[in-house]
Amino acid sequence: NLFGVINDILDFSKIEAGKMSIEKAEFSLDNVLANISNLFAFQIEEKGLELLFDVDMNVPMALKGDELRLNQVLTNLVSNAIKFTPAGQVTITSQLTHFDKSNRWQISVKDTGIGIDSTHIDDIFNPFFQVDSSQTRQYEGSGVGLPVVKQMAQLMGATIEVDSTLGSGTQFMLTISMTNKQQSRQQHLLAGLTIIYYYYHEVGFLAKELE
Repeated sequence: NLFGVINDILDFSKIEAGKMSIEKAEFSLDNVLANISNLFAFQIEEKGLELLFDVDMNVPMALKGDELRLNQVLTNLVSNAIKFTPAGQVTITSQLTHFDKSNRWQISVKDTGIGIDSTHIDDIFNPFFQVDSSQTRQYEGSGVGLPVVKQMAQLMGATIEVDSTLGSGTQFMLTISMTNKQQSRQQHLLAGLTIIYYYYHEVGFLAKELE
């Protein structure tokens, strides 16, 4: 824990000084998710929680980006989710969405924990901010984890959103623009075509594909 806090503070200082660089190389999504699973297996078991993965098969296993920084972002988010979830589950969802002429990869971390008061949502990404209430004071933290997450997301060209209900859990969603072979292939196949689709009360895989 101490090692993680020191790393967060050092990384935050590097980002503030403009000395943090982002690499772009091909990496395996499977490896990223397996690393998260292995890293938190003991904590999950110790607290009696479930760690679930919901992976859209349309997301290519080979992605391009900074695997180290992505791992760091997810590690911070999952660590927070476990910390603030006394019972229930933490779910990591990976999906591909389409917007305009590009793809977006979204990976989210959702928990069933104590949640965040809506009045504090805008403050949680501020350095060293701590929610001052009897319910959260019992949880240790440096207050730099989420600021590092947000700044790293920005360096990666990503956005991060949070949705939370006090007493019902929190979801953090990271959205990253993608340029990959699958995107190029999809654009080529649809080039010059007029697509018309209609569905009525259709659910599941077909509806997602049509969207």
